[in-house]
Amino acid sequence: MAGGDSRSHRSDSEPAMPAGSDVPQLPPATSWRVVILCALVCLLDGYDMVVAPVGTPAMASDWGIDPAGFAVALAASVLGTGVGSAVIAPLGDRFGRRPLVILSFALVGLSSLVTPLVATIPQLTVIRFITGIAMGASLANALALTSEYAVTRWRSRILACVYASSALGGALGGLIAPSILNVAGWQGIYAVGGALPLLLVPVLFFFLSESRHFLQLKASAGTPEQPTAAISEGAFDGLASLFASSYRNATIVLWLLFFLATFTTYMLSSWLPTLMHMVGWSMENSVRAVMTFSFGGILGGFFLSWMVDAGKVRTALLLGFGLTGCALFGTRIAPDHIALWMALTTMMGAGTIGAANALTAVAAIVYPTSLRASGIGAAGALGRFGATVAPLMGGALIALEIPALGILSGLVFPMGLALLIVLIFSGSLELSAVPEPASGP
Repeated sequence: MAGGDSRSHRSDSEPAMPAGSDVPQLPPATSWRVVILCALVCLLDGYDMVVAPVGTPAMASDWGIDPAGFAVALAASVLGTGVGSAVIAPLGDRFGRRPLVILSFALVGLSSLVTPLVATIPQLTVIRFITGIAMGASLANALALTSEYAVTRWRSRILACVYASSALGGALGGLIAPSILNVAGWQGIYAVGGALPLLLVPVLFFFLSESRHFLQLKASAGTPEQPTAAISEGAFDGLASLFASSYRNATIVLWLLFFLATFTTYMLSSWLPTLMHMVGWSMENSVRAVMTFSFGGILGGFFLSWMVDAGKVRTALLLGFGLTGCALFGTRIAPDHIALWMALTTMMGAGTIGAANALTAVAAIVYPTSLRASGIGAAGALGRFGATVAPLMGGALIALEIPALGILSGLVFPMGLALLIVLIFSGSLELSAVPEPASGP
């Protein structure tokens, strides 16, 4: 039975964790197994985030509805992700990361599989909202679990790679979805988006380990060595704890920066092809800009998180937001050379997505184990709010016939506000400001 135990959330072969002791060093294979599984969760979540926008034109044609009628359903998915991050994800602080990841990820698969059965916009809106909730809960807990299993000296870089796998999943979805549409229609892209998570669920059940820090806190909860309050008592208790005196300033700064970074990211990812086409570029080059934007985000996320690992939080955030602002302003003065514009879109992705990745790494470090999922989830929820507002605002600006270059250069202002916040309040994000609570009295 040893083989079966080693696959469970607590293996007998792993050293015990007495109350008040340090968490023992994990075998490298165990750490990397958990990290890889969490990356796969984020990768497939990323795919499911893009299937709706990719499938909308085919669904509109099939149903005889104007594509604009799908706006509410598309926004429901992003809004649901925010609700899942803020309300459901913190339950991982009480019941464990492992069950939350498995159950919510299974719900992602099931809701995607039933999507081809819907026949009206309200039905689609409800099912995409449910899918979004499940994606938000699974992503936040996968990131929290990654932060606790990653090798300490590489934690932020590993976390950035796992977080970036969501963007990679979206990019891969954008590549393969057109082929699936040609073969199986819009129903096929949802079927693939449901089948792949459900195939991964049994693997997660047998091979995904629970957070050892969480197990240590739970084992000692209610004893003199560790009061029960060390583990969040629920979703809303966890959110309230984020505003305790030790964490209040960091929470407010993180929320503001997450909102600004994600607002700008989704403004660009949602409308960049349209805006570039309005400027005069071919549709092929306009679509290619999304790929360079995502690729820049992966590179920027890794580099800026490496800077967070090195203790250069302020510098990393200034670089990310500053790089984006410069690239956006550059669209006003750049000549009509496609290579230069591709470089600018790469810089935009590196700055905005990279800054969001770095902020996730900071959130995983500044909050203790008992609040980590709550902290990451709540900050992600503010980001999702920005992600919900951004496409709507972009559509409104285009409807008002604001020039494309005016919209792009206008995004310099939220980046400037983010820079100002970092310059004035970055001391709230010092990694030593909110240390892990001691296990002993």
